[in-house]
Amino acid sequence: MRHAILRWAWQVVKPSLREWLGERALRLPAHQRDALAHRLGVPPQTVEQIATLLRQITLHQQERWNP
Repeated sequence: MRHAILRWAWQVVKPSLREWLGERALRLPAHQRDALAHRLGVPPQTVEQIATLLRQITLHQQERWNP
C-alpha cells in the first residue's frame, strides 16, 4: 500500500518537478556562465554546452527514477 501511494505521488509531482528543473533550477544565469568561462579561460559557449549536457543527464535520470 505504501509503495502504491509513493508511486502515485511521484506521478503527480514528476511533471512539475521536471519543468522546474529544466526551466529554472538547472539553468546557469548568463553572468555566472560568463564569470565561470573567464575564470576557466574557456569560451562562454563551452560552459553553456557543459551546462546543457549536465541538465540533459539530470533530467534523464529523473525521468528514469521510480520509487
